[in-house]
Amino acid sequence: MHRLRELDLAKPPGVAETIDWARTLDFLGEYDLTPDAADLTLGSVLKERDDLDLVREQLDEIVR
Repeated sequence: MHRLRELDLAKPPGVAETIDWARTLDFLGEYDLTPDAADLTLGSVLKERDDLDLVREQLDEIVR
């Protein structure tokens, strides 16, 4: 989440989105944040299409 907040996003994720993301990953049985798991669940964190596109371009680096 820290790496996402460092990006120039229109609507940076807050505490509520952090909790939503953790719950979504847990619900899916994803206990390691892989690029695939992150991509699948980014909608629970980012609400703006431009933000999603920006993060997806850098997803490997963000998840690393």
